[in-house]
Amino acid sequence: MNKSKTKKLTTAGILLAIIVVFQLIKNVSAFISGPAINTVLVIAAIELGIWWGIGFSVITPILSMLFAPASPMTMIAINTNGVSVPIIILGNVIFVLLTYLGYKKGKTNFVMCFFIGAILKWLFMWGCADFIIKPLFEESLGNLMVAVNKVFSLLQLYSGLLSGILIFPISYALKKNKER
Repeated sequence: MNKSKTKKLTTAGILLAIIVVFQLIKNVSAFISGPAINTVLVIAAIELGIWWGIGFSVITPILSMLFAPASPMTMIAINTNGVSVPIIILGNVIFVLLTYLGYKKGKTNFVMCFFIGAILKWLFMWGCADFIIKPLFEESLGNLMVAVNKVFSLLQLYSGLLSGILIFPISYALKKNKER
């Protein structure tokens, strides 16, 4: 294996470990874990390539069920027979894809696409909650309806936008490090 592939796999392993750690604390606070996980998804796309970002977007809800079984997101996934999982995946992919495309087009586009991605992810997940999850699973969710309203609403916008506080300086530092 050449040096660049080894470096890429090492970086992927570190990012995956960070995701697992933040999935473990998801039961403590989604206000901390959400922005951190969104940050890792975008950094994976920027540093390793879009398919890594998309791949991590796919596995994060699955890892949530493994490492945060008591989290509201996992409880919602169980009570919706997994219907919420592809919604979460697609929300993540929307955010990662738009932010990545902006990054590839330059600094101004990076910022603009990041904000558009965060807003579209939030709108997509909120819309799916209101038009798919709630009507189909209201009875089986019971008391979890409060969690659906929280997890699929402004928490997504907050998590997306707050991740920018981390994404921009990290991506800048990584870019400067590559230039050396």
